[in-house]
Amino acid sequence: MQFARASLLSPSLMHETEESNLVAKSKIGEAEAFAKLVECYRDRIVNLAFQLLGNKDDAEDAAQETFLLAFEHLSDFRSEAQFSTWLYRIAINTCKMKLRQRKPVEPLPDDYELFEGVNWHEVEERILKKWQVDKVLARLPENLRLILVLREMHELSYDEIAQVLSIPIGTVRSRLFEARKKFAQIWQELFG
Repeated sequence: MQFARASLLSPSLMHETEESNLVAKSKIGEAEAFAKLVECYRDRIVNLAFQLLGNKDDAEDAAQETFLLAFEHLSDFRSEAQFSTWLYRIAINTCKMKLRQRKPVEPLPDDYELFEGVNWHEVEERILKKWQVDKVLARLPENLRLILVLREMHELSYDEIAQVLSIPIGTVRSRLFEARKKFAQIWQELFG
């Protein structure tokens, strides 16, 4: 199963030097520099939030809160990690907070009654695949879904994932192995 990668959804990220310069300028109050950082990472953060929250409006809100928190706490960023890693950590924490605040919602039915009347032959294959991937991801435990999304869809390295989640790299490897195995198992159960 091929995952939709975030890099296909957003422009390539800036060079580390350019990013460092923009962060430095943002720290001294240049709003235009921070706006460029937001522009560069916005699509990736919204995409991540959507993958974790499953709702477009909540994802947009989470992304906005992420950038607001990043701006408010920019002086706390010490450049020990990449700005993107620090931003991902803020986004993940924001999404986790939103998930805790949610009221329980009835899950979607497993049958396809919801799609009666839709001519599947006219639906593009990639839309169907995305729906299938989202359905499988929704069934994964949060810790496995998160690590799979960061690696397969956002293409973070094992080291970056370890930094974002504040876990050892060995834990990243073992959870990723478990997540891939569980993903394949659920895919097989749902779609053969």
